[in-house]
Amino acid sequence: MSGPTRDDFEKAIDEHWHGRPPASLEDVMALYGVLAVAESGGELYGTPSKLEPFIDDGRLVTVDIDLTEDESKVSEPRVDTLRKEDVSKLAYAHKSSGRGAKYSVTQIGSKNGNDAAGVASTVLRRVRSWTTRDSVVSVTGDDGHPDGWIVDRLADVFEKDSNSLTTLEDQVESLLPSDESVPTAFTVRLRIDASELENSDETGVKWYWPADLDVLTEAMKRYATENAADKNIDSGSSEGEGIGVVSGVDSRVVGTPESPLGIFSVKHPDAQPGLRRDQSWRNYPVTPDVAMLFSKGQDLIEKCVFRNGGVETYSLPYFAGRLTAQKAEALYGAIQSLDRESEYNQDYSAPMARVTYELRESDSEELQQLAEAELRFYTITLPISDDKNVVAEEPAATTYWVSQLADALEKTVHGPTLSPQQGGFQEYENWPLLDFPDDQNVARKSAFNRIVGHEFTNATFAYRGDDEGDDFRRIVDARLVAGVPLNAAMLFDEYVRRYEDASEGGELPPHQVVTQQLIQLETLSRAGLLDGLDVQIEPTDTTMTTDTDLDTSELPAIRENRLESFLDRPLFDDTERRAATLAGVLVGQVSWHQENERSMGRPLDSTTKGDQLSKNSLENALTSALEKAKVYALDSDYDSNRDLLFPETVDRLLETTEDMPTAWNIEKRELQFCYVLGHAHGRRSMPVAFDLFEGTAESNPTTN
Repeated sequence: MSGPTRDDFEKAIDEHWHGRPPASLEDVMALYGVLAVAESGGELYGTPSKLEPFIDDGRLVTVDIDLTEDESKVSEPRVDTLRKEDVSKLAYAHKSSGRGAKYSVTQIGSKNGNDAAGVASTVLRRVRSWTTRDSVVSVTGDDGHPDGWIVDRLADVFEKDSNSLTTLEDQVESLLPSDESVPTAFTVRLRIDASELENSDETGVKWYWPADLDVLTEAMKRYATENAADKNIDSGSSEGEGIGVVSGVDSRVVGTPESPLGIFSVKHPDAQPGLRRDQSWRNYPVTPDVAMLFSKGQDLIEKCVFRNGGVETYSLPYFAGRLTAQKAEALYGAIQSLDRESEYNQDYSAPMARVTYELRESDSEELQQLAEAELRFYTITLPISDDKNVVAEEPAATTYWVSQLADALEKTVHGPTLSPQQGGFQEYENWPLLDFPDDQNVARKSAFNRIVGHEFTNATFAYRGDDEGDDFRRIVDARLVAGVPLNAAMLFDEYVRRYEDASEGGELPPHQVVTQQLIQLETLSRAGLLDGLDVQIEPTDTTMTTDTDLDTSELPAIRENRLESFLDRPLFDDTERRAATLAGVLVGQVSWHQENERSMGRPLDSTTKGDQLSKNSLENALTSALEKAKVYALDSDYDSNRDLLFPETVDRLLETTEDMPTAWNIEKRELQFCYVLGHAHGRRSMPVAFDLFEGTAESNPTTN
């Protein structure tokens, strides 16, 4: 079964689209319904495309029923391979949500297959269930269809525990192989005297498939829209005359349409003060056809969701401006790419990233230009629960700021900050902000995905439980997509809280935790998305030297040059930030010496936790570090021609300030972050110096 053509999209737009550019979430949901109509061959209610997995590989079980006599005659079922030419006559209409009968009399089992018992017990009973639906039965009543008697006759045949139904179940189970699980569709073919049909131009007795009978189509439509006016309403219905939120015209509207995202629901009126359930059509007026578009587009919408922790983020792509068949076709193809094998599936799990690159790297230059100019995303984050409060929402997100941030992240990870030779840290496998491909273009794509896939914030912010639906990290993600700068004070608070989260059993967190935070801070600064600091975070241009510029002939020179490069950032032009960082470096260096050269089980930093640091405790730790640097120099194997260890750090600290920490004015969280950042460098000072001295330091990612 081939996919929809551009003509299919043209017809669906002409028939069901209001003609305006998408301007609301409801517009976007209706747009996806229009795409699904094109997918269904132009049918608003029917969904023949859902039978595609069954064609040639599945089977069609058909029961012939003769309705020409007073008593229905049911023939033994027959089984055939389901062919493409069978699809149109089955008039299949899919129901995505919930269990039970699909909208049409034709029913299907699992696309993964059903065995004989499954077809007899599940699929057949769905037909019985269909005949008992109030909406289906309504075609037999006063406000019904002239041919409603056909539904009455079907209800008799498939009545629960009736001889005819029991016999059919036994026959189906005997007909099909018991050890094979095959995708199965089940339908009926009816023998009727054409003269008994209300609107038939034919005469004589004929066999009719579901698609041939208006009454079955009407029953299907009523079933498909049955909840649009009375879902979760105990009595009566919610409907009236009003201007539809999508259609923009004055007509009959309903108030309980099936909403794919479940944002508006009368199920929880307490969340909407003043809402009267039977008057919800006034709050959320939707025409019946638009309600069906919402339902129709549900499967496409579900392809665009990214679930992480306790929240789900929908990134619904659309094109700005007037909807055309070309745009609809391109959009449909991009959404379908989320479901098929492509180069973006494995490494690019976030829908926003995969759709963006599917369009950006299209073989069509025209499509590339269209994506560049008009691609937008309606992003909305919700808790994964019945409570559908909106955590974050951006109606018209472009890819501009994510692209800017991705470029900045690529420059940061391939720059001095992750170069040991240039005073930085290094890459590490399986740390999302420290592990990127060497190729610049591939790294940018990976960065884009990690930003919209929540890893950019998850890697550095404080942990939240999976049951926390109102996740602040997702609010931050939405701000970044919209190009809203993040406040540095907020970031420092999140960083220190994450540092505390990463402290297991009182142990110091891995230095990679702080390294990722520096990477993020620098990336935000490069992209112009950092607020609250009047200086840039990235190293100055003088730091951007080659790896071969470092003198690796002596350990003290290596340490000093690396420290100088590490501090060569405008961030450390501020005296107190620089002093706090140098204090952390010295405590880290002395602690490494205690642990590795003196075999001390409780080094200095074991009692100086960064997340618990105060100006008083830092002053005590710093005083102790300065004293021990002098004492340990007396028996150190690493002669520095000075009477103290790590003179490069002590000198710079004393040059920076003569004041002790208790006299500083720096904010607590900023102090703590600068300290742990310096501490991470200090703890690695000697190990990296050894590697460079021995020529074993590499730029390749490590798993240490």
